[in-house]
Amino acid sequence: MLLTNQAQIPTFVAMRFRFLVLLLFPALFTACEPGLESGPRVDLIGSSRFSTADRRLTRAGDTVAVKMFAEADDSPITRLTITAEYLPVPEPIIYPTTTDELNNLRPRTYTYLDSVLNPATSNANRVAFEHVLSSRTTAGLEVWRYEATDEEGRSGKRSLRLRYSRSDSAQAYHSYSVPVQAPARGTFGRRSFLALREGLVFPKFSVHSLAANQAIVDLVYLPARGTRAPTLATALDDTLGLKWSTRRGTLIRRTSLNAAAFSGAATLTAFTTAFTQGAEFTPRTTSTGTLTKGQVIAFQTPAPDSKYGLVLVQDIITTGIPTLVLEVRISK
Repeated sequence: MLLTNQAQIPTFVAMRFRFLVLLLFPALFTACEPGLESGPRVDLIGSSRFSTADRRLTRAGDTVAVKMFAEADDSPITRLTITAEYLPVPEPIIYPTTTDELNNLRPRTYTYLDSVLNPATSNANRVAFEHVLSSRTTAGLEVWRYEATDEEGRSGKRSLRLRYSRSDSAQAYHSYSVPVQAPARGTFGRRSFLALREGLVFPKFSVHSLAANQAIVDLVYLPARGTRAPTLATALDDTLGLKWSTRRGTLIRRTSLNAAAFSGAATLTAFTTAFTQGAEFTPRTTSTGTLTKGQVIAFQTPAPDSKYGLVLVQDIITTGIPTLVLEVRISK
Protein backbone atom coordinates (compact mmCIF):
# COMPACT_ATOMS: atom_id res chain seq x y z
CA MET A 1 0.00 0.00 0.00
CA LEU A 2 2.81 2.42 0.74
CA LEU A 3 4.38 1.82 -2.66
CA THR A 4 1.00 2.09 -4.47
CA ASN A 5 -0.01 5.32 -2.78
CA GLN A 6 3.38 6.98 -2.55
CA ALA A 7 2.67 9.32 -5.51
CA GLN A 8 -0.33 10.71 -3.65
CA ILE A 9 1.76 11.83 -0.66
CA PRO A 10 2.77 15.50 -0.75
CA THR A 11 6.45 16.06 -1.56
CA PHE A 12 7.38 17.58 1.82
CA VAL A 13 5.66 14.67 3.64
CA ALA A 14 7.54 12.10 1.56
CA MET A 15 10.85 13.85 2.28
CA ARG A 16 10.08 13.88 5.99
CA PHE A 17 9.18 10.18 5.86
CA ARG A 18 12.51 9.29 4.19
CA PHE A 19 14.39 11.37 6.76
CA LEU A 20 12.71 9.49 9.63
CA VAL A 21 13.60 6.17 8.01
CA LEU A 22 17.25 7.18 7.83
CA LEU A 23 17.18 8.10 11.50
CA LEU A 24 15.49 4.88 12.58
CA PHE A 25 17.48 2.33 10.59
CA PRO A 26 20.89 2.84 12.26
CA ALA A 27 19.24 2.33 15.64
CA LEU A 28 17.67 -0.90 14.45
CA PHE A 29 20.95 -2.20 13.03
CA THR A 30 22.82 -1.39 16.23
CA ALA A 31 20.26 -3.19 18.38
CA CYS A 32 20.33 -6.33 16.23
CA GLU A 33 24.11 -6.59 15.75
CA PRO A 34 26.06 -6.81 19.04
CA GLY A 35 29.34 -6.51 17.14
CA LEU A 36 28.61 -2.80 16.47
CA GLU A 37 28.21 -1.99 20.15
CA SER A 38 31.12 -0.85 22.31
CA GLY A 39 32.55 -3.29 24.83
CA PRO A 40 34.61 -6.49 24.71
CA ARG A 41 34.69 -8.61 21.58
CA VAL A 42 34.48 -12.34 22.24
CA ASP A 43 35.44 -15.03 19.74
CA LEU A 44 35.77 -18.81 19.79
CA ILE A 45 39.05 -19.87 18.20
CA GLY A 46 38.80 -22.81 15.80
CA SER A 47 41.35 -25.55 15.13
CA SER A 48 41.54 -29.31 14.77
CA ARG A 49 41.12 -29.44 18.55
CA PHE A 50 38.88 -26.50 19.43
CA SER A 51 35.20 -26.36 18.46
CA THR A 52 33.49 -23.18 17.28
CA ALA A 53 30.36 -24.47 15.54
CA ASP A 54 27.20 -26.08 16.90
CA ARG A 55 27.50 -29.86 17.03
CA ARG A 56 25.34 -32.96 17.23
CA LEU A 57 27.14 -35.36 19.56
CA THR A 58 27.19 -39.13 19.15
CA ARG A 59 27.98 -40.31 22.69
CA ALA A 60 27.14 -39.46 26.27
CA GLY A 61 29.65 -37.35 28.20
CA ASP A 62 31.65 -36.54 25.07
CA THR A 63 34.75 -34.35 25.51
CA VAL A 64 34.64 -30.97 23.76
CA ALA A 65 37.46 -28.39 23.81
CA VAL A 66 36.78 -24.66 23.41
CA LYS A 67 39.17 -21.70 23.31
CA MET A 68 37.71 -18.29 24.06
CA PHE A 69 39.50 -15.04 23.13
CA ALA A 70 38.25 -11.70 24.44
CA GLU A 71 39.56 -8.24 23.55
CA ALA A 72 38.60 -4.75 24.71
CA ASP A 73 39.80 -1.38 23.39
CA ASP A 74 38.97 1.37 25.84
CA SER A 75 38.21 -0.42 29.12
CA PRO A 76 39.95 -3.43 30.74
CA ILE A 77 38.18 -6.78 31.03
CA THR A 78 37.29 -7.41 34.65
CA ARG A 79 35.20 -10.59 34.55
CA LEU A 80 34.92 -13.88 32.66
CA THR A 81 31.91 -16.17 32.95
CA ILE A 82 31.02 -19.52 31.41
CA THR A 83 27.52 -20.93 31.78
CA ALA A 84 25.69 -23.94 30.37
CA GLU A 85 21.93 -24.17 29.98
CA TYR A 86 20.50 -27.69 29.79
CA LEU A 87 17.20 -28.27 28.01
CA PRO A 88 15.11 -29.91 29.26
CA VAL A 89 17.26 -30.76 32.33
CA PRO A 90 20.67 -32.42 32.84
CA GLU A 91 19.47 -35.28 35.07
CA PRO A 92 17.75 -38.42 33.75
CA ILE A 93 13.97 -38.32 33.70
CA ILE A 94 11.06 -40.61 32.96
CA TYR A 95 9.71 -38.80 29.92
CA PRO A 96 6.15 -37.45 30.21
CA THR A 97 3.39 -38.60 27.89
CA THR A 98 2.00 -35.16 27.03
CA THR A 99 3.47 -31.98 25.62
CA ASP A 100 2.17 -29.95 28.57
CA GLU A 101 4.10 -32.14 31.00
CA LEU A 102 7.25 -31.76 28.93
CA ASN A 103 6.86 -27.98 28.83
CA ASN A 104 6.74 -27.93 32.62
CA LEU A 105 10.33 -29.24 32.77
CA ARG A 106 12.20 -25.99 33.28
CA PRO A 107 15.72 -25.71 31.77
CA ARG A 108 18.61 -25.79 34.24
CA THR A 109 21.59 -23.44 34.07
CA TYR A 110 24.94 -24.07 35.76
CA THR A 111 27.79 -21.58 36.05
CA TYR A 112 31.11 -23.24 35.22
CA LEU A 113 33.35 -20.18 35.61
CA ASP A 114 32.85 -16.83 37.30
CA SER A 115 36.25 -15.20 37.54
CA VAL A 116 37.06 -11.61 38.49
CA LEU A 117 40.21 -10.19 36.86
CA ASN A 118 42.41 -7.53 38.42
CA PRO A 119 43.47 -5.03 35.72
CA ALA A 120 46.40 -3.96 37.88
CA THR A 121 48.08 -7.37 37.80
CA SER A 122 47.24 -8.65 34.32
CA ASN A 123 47.03 -7.56 30.69
CA ALA A 124 43.28 -7.46 30.98
CA ASN A 125 42.57 -5.91 27.57
CA ARG A 126 43.18 -9.30 25.95
CA VAL A 127 42.27 -12.59 27.58
CA ALA A 128 42.44 -16.17 26.27
CA PHE A 129 40.94 -19.15 28.09
CA GLU A 130 40.97 -22.85 27.19
CA HIS A 131 38.04 -24.92 28.40
CA VAL A 132 37.70 -28.70 28.09
CA LEU A 133 34.18 -29.79 28.97
CA SER A 134 32.23 -33.01 29.36
CA SER A 135 28.94 -32.80 27.51
CA ARG A 136 25.57 -33.93 28.83
CA THR A 137 24.84 -37.64 29.28
CA THR A 138 21.05 -37.32 28.90
CA ALA A 139 19.20 -36.58 25.68
CA GLY A 140 18.67 -32.90 24.92
CA LEU A 141 20.35 -29.59 24.15
CA GLU A 142 23.02 -27.69 26.04
CA VAL A 143 23.93 -24.09 25.25
CA TRP A 144 27.37 -22.95 26.40
CA ARG A 145 27.84 -19.18 26.76
CA TYR A 146 31.23 -17.48 27.06
CA GLU A 147 31.06 -13.88 28.26
CA ALA A 148 33.56 -11.11 29.02
CA THR A 149 32.63 -7.94 30.93
CA ASP A 150 34.68 -4.75 31.05
CA GLU A 151 35.18 -2.17 33.78
CA GLU A 152 32.27 -0.11 32.44
CA GLY A 153 29.86 -3.04 32.86
CA ARG A 154 29.62 -3.70 29.12
CA SER A 155 29.81 -7.30 27.96
CA GLY A 156 30.31 -9.41 24.88
CA LYS A 157 29.52 -13.09 24.47
CA ARG A 158 29.59 -16.06 22.15
CA SER A 159 27.65 -19.31 22.44
CA LEU A 160 27.97 -22.93 21.36
CA ARG A 161 25.08 -25.39 21.06
CA LEU A 162 25.58 -29.12 21.60
CA ARG A 163 22.77 -31.60 21.01
CA TYR A 164 22.71 -35.25 22.01
CA SER A 165 20.09 -37.91 21.24
CA ARG A 166 19.74 -41.35 22.83
CA SER A 167 17.89 -44.41 21.59
CA ASP A 168 17.46 -45.72 25.14
CA SER A 169 15.96 -42.67 26.86
CA ALA A 170 12.80 -44.60 27.80
CA GLN A 171 14.53 -47.36 29.79
CA ALA A 172 14.24 -47.61 33.58
CA TYR A 173 17.82 -46.60 34.34
CA HIS A 174 20.34 -44.06 33.09
CA SER A 175 23.79 -45.14 31.86
CA TYR A 176 26.91 -43.38 30.65
CA SER A 177 30.71 -43.60 30.57
CA VAL A 178 32.92 -40.67 31.61
CA PRO A 179 36.62 -39.99 32.27
CA VAL A 180 37.52 -38.59 35.70
CA GLN A 181 40.99 -37.07 36.01
CA ALA A 182 43.44 -37.03 38.90
CA PRO A 183 43.99 -33.54 40.32
CA ALA A 184 47.48 -32.03 40.45
CA ARG A 185 48.94 -29.17 42.44
CA GLY A 186 48.56 -25.85 40.66
CA THR A 187 46.06 -27.13 38.07
CA PHE A 188 42.42 -26.07 38.07
CA GLY A 189 41.19 -27.48 34.76
CA ARG A 190 41.25 -31.20 35.44
CA ARG A 191 37.81 -32.75 35.64
CA SER A 192 37.96 -34.55 39.00
CA PHE A 193 34.48 -33.98 40.51
CA LEU A 194 31.59 -36.23 39.41
CA ALA A 195 27.85 -35.70 39.86
CA LEU A 196 26.54 -39.25 39.50
CA ARG A 197 22.90 -38.55 38.65
CA GLU A 198 23.58 -35.95 35.96
CA GLY A 199 26.82 -37.47 34.71
CA LEU A 200 28.47 -34.04 34.80
CA VAL A 201 32.20 -33.87 35.55
CA PHE A 202 33.45 -30.56 36.97
CA PRO A 203 36.97 -29.12 36.96
CA LYS A 204 38.28 -27.55 40.14
CA PHE A 205 37.55 -24.00 38.98
CA SER A 206 33.85 -24.94 38.69
CA VAL A 207 33.56 -26.09 42.32
CA HIS A 208 36.10 -23.82 44.01
CA SER A 209 33.54 -21.20 45.04
CA LEU A 210 30.30 -22.11 43.23
CA ALA A 211 27.96 -23.61 45.84
CA ALA A 212 25.37 -24.87 43.34
CA ASN A 213 27.98 -27.13 41.74
CA GLN A 214 29.43 -28.23 45.07
CA ALA A 215 25.99 -29.40 46.20
CA ILE A 216 25.63 -32.05 43.46
CA VAL A 217 29.14 -33.60 43.59
CA ASP A 218 29.06 -37.27 44.67
CA LEU A 219 32.56 -38.61 43.96
CA VAL A 220 36.04 -37.12 43.66
CA TYR A 221 39.21 -38.63 42.18
CA LEU A 222 41.63 -38.71 45.13
CA PRO A 223 45.13 -40.13 44.50
CA ALA A 224 46.42 -42.14 47.45
CA ARG A 225 49.12 -40.48 49.53
CA GLY A 226 52.60 -41.70 48.66
CA THR A 227 51.65 -44.21 45.95
CA ARG A 228 49.32 -41.89 43.98
CA ALA A 229 47.15 -44.97 43.34
CA PRO A 230 43.66 -44.12 41.99
CA THR A 231 40.89 -43.91 44.58
CA LEU A 232 37.42 -42.36 44.70
CA ALA A 233 36.09 -40.50 47.71
CA THR A 234 32.71 -39.04 48.56
CA ALA A 235 32.39 -35.33 49.25
CA LEU A 236 32.19 -36.15 53.00
CA ASP A 237 35.70 -37.63 53.07
CA ASP A 238 37.78 -35.41 55.36
CA THR A 239 40.99 -36.28 53.52
CA LEU A 240 39.78 -34.09 50.65
CA GLY A 241 39.85 -31.04 52.89
CA LEU A 242 36.77 -29.54 51.24
CA LYS A 243 35.55 -26.40 52.95
CA TRP A 244 32.19 -26.39 51.20
CA SER A 245 29.02 -25.14 52.81
CA THR A 246 27.20 -28.23 51.48
CA ARG A 247 28.89 -31.62 51.09
CA ARG A 248 26.71 -34.30 49.55
CA GLY A 249 26.35 -37.42 51.70
CA THR A 250 26.50 -40.14 49.04
CA LEU A 251 27.08 -43.69 50.41
CA ILE A 252 29.35 -46.20 48.67
CA ARG A 253 29.76 -49.98 49.15
CA ARG A 254 32.20 -52.62 47.98
CA THR A 255 30.64 -55.43 45.89
CA SER A 256 31.74 -58.80 44.53
CA LEU A 257 30.22 -58.07 41.11
CA ASN A 258 32.32 -58.28 37.96
CA ALA A 259 31.91 -56.52 34.61
CA ALA A 260 29.51 -59.19 33.30
CA ALA A 261 27.28 -58.88 36.36
CA PHE A 262 27.36 -55.09 35.99
CA SER A 263 26.14 -55.41 32.39
CA GLY A 264 23.27 -57.63 33.55
CA ALA A 265 22.08 -55.20 36.23
CA ALA A 266 19.26 -53.17 34.68
CA THR A 267 16.58 -52.64 37.35
CA LEU A 268 16.09 -50.70 40.55
CA THR A 269 15.88 -54.02 42.41
CA ALA A 270 19.28 -55.08 41.07
CA PHE A 271 20.89 -51.78 42.07
CA THR A 272 19.30 -51.83 45.53
CA THR A 273 20.29 -55.45 46.17
CA ALA A 274 23.90 -54.78 45.17
CA PHE A 275 24.05 -51.89 47.65
CA THR A 276 22.35 -53.62 50.59
CA GLN A 277 24.45 -56.78 50.15
CA GLY A 278 27.66 -54.79 49.68
CA ALA A 279 30.24 -54.16 52.39
CA GLU A 280 31.36 -50.81 53.75
CA PHE A 281 34.83 -49.73 52.71
CA THR A 282 37.57 -49.75 55.33
CA PRO A 283 39.35 -48.06 57.01
CA ARG A 284 37.15 -45.15 55.80
CA THR A 285 33.59 -45.67 54.59
CA THR A 286 33.93 -42.55 52.46
CA SER A 287 36.83 -43.82 50.32
CA THR A 288 37.16 -46.80 47.97
CA GLY A 289 40.85 -47.31 48.62
CA THR A 290 42.99 -48.39 45.66
CA LEU A 291 40.83 -49.24 42.66
CA THR A 292 41.34 -52.02 40.13
CA LYS A 293 40.10 -52.37 36.58
CA GLY A 294 36.78 -54.22 36.45
CA GLN A 295 35.84 -53.35 40.06
CA VAL A 296 32.16 -52.57 40.71
CA ILE A 297 31.03 -50.11 43.40
CA ALA A 298 27.43 -49.73 44.58
CA PHE A 299 26.12 -46.35 45.73
CA GLN A 300 23.11 -44.57 47.18
CA THR A 301 22.67 -40.84 46.69
CA PRO A 302 21.20 -38.89 49.63
CA ALA A 303 17.57 -38.06 50.38
CA PRO A 304 15.16 -36.55 49.58
CA ASP A 305 15.58 -37.81 46.02
CA SER A 306 17.69 -40.86 46.80
CA LYS A 307 18.86 -43.06 43.91
CA TYR A 308 20.68 -46.40 43.77
CA GLY A 309 23.25 -47.31 41.17
CA LEU A 310 26.51 -49.01 40.22
CA VAL A 311 29.92 -47.77 39.05
CA LEU A 312 32.21 -49.98 36.96
CA VAL A 313 35.91 -49.08 36.76
CA GLN A 314 36.08 -49.56 33.00
CA ASP A 315 39.71 -48.53 32.59
CA ILE A 316 42.63 -47.04 34.51
CA ILE A 317 44.89 -44.80 32.39
CA THR A 318 48.31 -44.13 33.90
CA THR A 319 50.08 -42.40 30.99
CA GLY A 320 49.72 -38.65 30.56
CA ILE A 321 47.01 -37.38 32.89
CA PRO A 322 46.04 -40.22 35.28
CA THR A 323 42.40 -40.97 34.44
CA LEU A 324 39.67 -43.31 35.59
CA VAL A 325 37.13 -44.27 32.92
CA LEU A 326 33.91 -44.97 34.83
CA GLU A 327 30.75 -46.57 33.53
CA VAL A 328 27.71 -45.62 35.61
CA ARG A 329 24.19 -47.04 35.88
CA ILE A 330 21.68 -45.19 38.05
CA SER A 331 17.95 -45.62 38.59
CA LYS A 332 15.66 -42.89 37.25
